[in-house]
Amino acid sequence: MIKSTKKLTWIKNEHAQTMVEFALVFPIVLLITYGIIEFGRMLFIYAAVTGSAREGARYGIAAGVGANGFVQYADCQGIRDAVRKTAFLISIPDSNINIQYDNGSTIKSSCPPSTNPKDSNRIKLGDRIIVTVTARYEPMIGGFLGIGGYDITQKNYRTILLNVIAQ
Repeated sequence: MIKSTKKLTWIKNEHAQTMVEFALVFPIVLLITYGIIEFGRMLFIYAAVTGSAREGARYGIAAGVGANGFVQYADCQGIRDAVRKTAFLISIPDSNINIQYDNGSTIKSSCPPSTNPKDSNRIKLGDRIIVTVTARYEPMIGGFLGIGGYDITQKNYRTILLNVIAQ
């Protein structure tokens, strides 16, 4: 069967209109997709930093002796290792893991704390450990778009357990 030429002209015009619409909408769809991916990456890094700060503080408050032979709150390398184990798929150097101790109002010392019984800054029951973790978020094509990255920082405070007696 032979189609009329009027109908063929209409189909040809329809294809051109579709290509123009696609050319107008496609960049917007790409931008939205890129934004969703970047937001997901940022949220992933935020969750990893939050979890790693929490795990570092949990390691530091545990009663007992750590793997390196120090009491756990003074095992700085053990705390840093706990932070890095939890920070899945992101790299956190030692310089971005800050460990401090306070009594609720003032910072007493940094890691390792004094274990000398005569020192007024030594750790006592009720003191807290503060683990601060910082990671850098950089957008995948941020340099191309002129968008810079920023640091994501989380702190976790926990009360240190000393001289826990099992019953």
